[in-house]
Amino acid sequence: MTAVHDTTHDTPAAGAFAQAPALERALVDHIAGTGFADLPDAAVEAARSALLWFLATAVAGSGAPGSDAIAAYAADLGGSGDAPILGTGTTTSPEAAAFANAAFAKAHEWEDKYWLSPGGGYAMGYAVVAAALGAAERAAGADGRTLLTAVALATDVQARMLEAAVVADPLTLSPTRTPWNPTYLFSNYGAAVAAGKVAGLDRDQLVNALGLTHAQACGNFQGQMEGVLGIRLQAGFVVRNGLTAVGLAQRGIDGARQFISGKHGFYDLHFPGAQVDLDRLVRDLGRELLGARLGFKAYPCGVVAHPVLDAARAVRDAVDLTRVARIRVYGTRSLHIMSEPIDAKRDPVSPIQAQFSLPWVVACVLRDGDLRLDHLRPEALNGEDLRRLAQHVEVVMEADRSGVVLEVVDSAGRTTTSDEVTAGKGHPDNPLTREDMIAVYHQGLRHAARPIPADMAAAALAMVLDADSVDDVRELARRLG
Repeated sequence: MTAVHDTTHDTPAAGAFAQAPALERALVDHIAGTGFADLPDAAVEAARSALLWFLATAVAGSGAPGSDAIAAYAADLGGSGDAPILGTGTTTSPEAAAFANAAFAKAHEWEDKYWLSPGGGYAMGYAVVAAALGAAERAAGADGRTLLTAVALATDVQARMLEAAVVADPLTLSPTRTPWNPTYLFSNYGAAVAAGKVAGLDRDQLVNALGLTHAQACGNFQGQMEGVLGIRLQAGFVVRNGLTAVGLAQRGIDGARQFISGKHGFYDLHFPGAQVDLDRLVRDLGRELLGARLGFKAYPCGVVAHPVLDAARAVRDAVDLTRVARIRVYGTRSLHIMSEPIDAKRDPVSPIQAQFSLPWVVACVLRDGDLRLDHLRPEALNGEDLRRLAQHVEVVMEADRSGVVLEVVDSAGRTTTSDEVTAGKGHPDNPLTREDMIAVYHQGLRHAARPIPADMAAAALAMVLDADSVDDVRELARRLG
């Protein structure tokens, strides 16, 4: 990457915005200067969907294994406060509640995605919405139009940052192929943008908030590789970082001005030596909001598996599962994250390992026709028929493939082969309907840590669907707390 070092505005008397390079100023000007009336309808609807999806998955995540400990920690951390920890009946400080709620929203790997290719993408709404709602709690209220604007702008900026890091390499899942996990790494900035917009930061404060975010940015793949609870806590960390940066900027603390284009800016720091398209950050800025292409996952598991699961659904009625000899998946190199090492992936021992096990989720869909949250509960992992099916799954990764094919061979040698699936259900080219999303909302309610009264759940849903007219978005969380 060629860094941009614009030092023509660095007079000591100038504010942070005037001192920032042209690229950073363009992004901050976009954030500060865009209002609800400027948003395309598609961006508004995507933001509304992101809000609905966040609430559905966070409430469901409140009942996931380990979430009780996260909620207890957040309650202790935040002390007295009236910001709800969703699905628990507990309240705490806005920052602590947002930390827990973001972790809950990632608990089941059932989040939104910004797809960079048909088979892979990265989540952002789980952090953007959590941070926006946290900022609304801290500001003692914000209306629905402010919230939707914050979500639309934050997803746009975060998507642009992701797009700038895309490399033309079909073998890679992560931009620039490093151990950094872009779902979390880039979400630090999305969270800060969303919180900053809700908080009403001016241009100087936004520069400082993003510079302070740059001082904290985190997120890696190791917890995912090991199947530990720490993977979802990275969601909480990035929201905490964004809210912290905004709070400090409001109090006059300054941050790096060249947080993207400086010598040690975002891309040179995290992806040294990589080819990065900085022009993508500002191309069609304000005319095209990239968050309008958010998709929402059809299955609660790692996104690279989704085309495979669609293929499994397509062939399941044509195979006799009692006679299966081999289940072979042909796909791209992106499948490695859910298929290597294959012996461990065939034998998951925790819900998190199951979420990232291609053999397990394929077995669930072949047997039951879908992947549900119940398939990922600890007691489900002892199911003998599912474990047997998972042992038969093989994965063949090929560089010249653009989609996936699933093949089932029975004990008599008869082979059943799916059509090639490229864009899985939930991809923007094969999207979930609003009715699909509402069904996920109701499924999420059934998995909450404590029962949500039906009238409260219905009221929250109605507010989401008419969020433009909501006077105080804190009422959403109140009804689902």
